[in-house]
Amino acid sequence: MPTKLRLATFNIENLFTRHDFNAFLRGPDSREAHYLAPAVQFYANYGDGDLSGFDAFRRLVETSAVVMDDDKRQHTALAIAALDADVVCLQEVDSHLALRRFLDAYFAKLGEEPYRHVVLHEGNDPRGIDVAVMAHADWPIYTRSHADLTPAWLDNEPTGVALLDAFPAAKTQAGRMRGQRILRRDCLEVQLSKAPVTLFNCHFKSMSGGREASIGMRQLEAITVREIITRRFDDPAAALWCVTGDLNDYRRVIKVRKRRDDDGRWVEDVDVPDESGVDPLLADGFGINLLDLVAEDNRWTHFYAGERHKTQLDYLIASPALAAKVRGVPEIVRRGMPHRVLNCEDLPRYPRVGWDRPKASDHCPVVVEFSI
Repeated sequence: MPTKLRLATFNIENLFTRHDFNAFLRGPDSREAHYLAPAVQFYANYGDGDLSGFDAFRRLVETSAVVMDDDKRQHTALAIAALDADVVCLQEVDSHLALRRFLDAYFAKLGEEPYRHVVLHEGNDPRGIDVAVMAHADWPIYTRSHADLTPAWLDNEPTGVALLDAFPAAKTQAGRMRGQRILRRDCLEVQLSKAPVTLFNCHFKSMSGGREASIGMRQLEAITVREIITRRFDDPAAALWCVTGDLNDYRRVIKVRKRRDDDGRWVEDVDVPDESGVDPLLADGFGINLLDLVAEDNRWTHFYAGERHKTQLDYLIASPALAAKVRGVPEIVRRGMPHRVLNCEDLPRYPRVGWDRPKASDHCPVVVEFSI
């Protein structure tokens, strides 16, 4: 009898149980200040190096974080419950302890089946945000990290060399990183025991600093993940595997213009870029983007207010063999998205979701069901 597997991916957005006070020393324009609660950015006087004010600044950060995170994490828990997933791959988790505390303090209150198996390996991100996986009791998992891989590892096999030759921006990036670790966070390999499926949970380099300037880094990460899979399976096309996670790049962008049509909706245009950071995983039919099963204008999982862009940044990329076992159409859970997402006025939201915050996350979780 076939086994049903509901698999989800969710960038849970900065699930922290600690505070980074580097903004105090590096100033309000620093990268660290960007991650402070908006109320702190608005009210605080920090960054002048005067440590006599640090205690007051610290209390402001902590108080604001506690107030905001309580509502946010209730919405996050509701979004996870809506997935009804057997296995959930997560991104932006501070620590195993943070994830356990969230499950105990928020998710458990919903009365849903608990996630008994929870695994996180510390990765390479300087902020300490890691990828993790959690599964129900009847889905034991076995995991390993690939966080230590360097460009020299790709040189060890002709397949890795060929992939670098096929993507010049990635090859240039690899040349700059000799001896450094490739993966910005990790590629967490997850072997499921109840069904012969292997997952590769990832969180690629962000587009900060510009998409074009950083695309080579994401392509290099994608090449590395593809090479991991190639060496893992004798016949990758026939094996059952899926790359999950926030891959931080898109293949299609919906641009919401600053003008309205006759019905009062913001005009939307579509642009398809020449290349994407996820291309190495999809080239030559190696992997299948399962959200391609969804209508084109409904595949977006992220809204970037600064550019008024709706894009798919979150992926479930399956082998051809696993893609053939999909039941129905993948679901994108949007009820935890803030109201600032344009042309979504009629989208139902969870109670108390705000214009910008609180919200479940800045990403939508995605779930797909397989019959294996």
